[in-house]
Amino acid sequence: MDSRTISDEYAKIGAELIKKEPSLQWIAESDITIVYLSSTAELKRGGKLILGQCEKIPDKYKWAIPADFTITLFEPNITGISKEQLKILILHELLHVGNGEIIPHDVEDFRMIIDRYGLDWANKNEPNIIDAEQLHRFKIKGI
Repeated sequence: MDSRTISDEYAKIGAELIKKEPSLQWIAESDITIVYLSSTAELKRGGKLILGQCEKIPDKYKWAIPADFTITLFEPNITGISKEQLKILILHELLHVGNGEIIPHDVEDFRMIIDRYGLDWANKNEPNIIDAEQLHRFKIKGI
């Protein structure tokens, strides 16, 4: 069963990233709204763990979810990650937010994460939290 709750902690991190990250400044200047959620589900796709997910809210559901996008982090899948890794994960999900659409994974669009934090960002100072297969999927193959 998937139980989702609004996360003030994730919203705070997201707001800080939008304010500080030049590639996200346009979100602050727009009227786009994002709700940050925490999920109890251990989401898997193709047998691989999904750490986070950005979704566009369809117009027909905006009466119930007054936002343009949700960013959901799957708690069982991110247990043990550091605050810095959490920040990078939320940054990754924010890069999916588009002007009225979800931006798909693109090597060039997400190169900033690798350039800034390194290909091995998920394992720095905390080995074995996210294995190489998950890291490979996270950036190169797409979530």
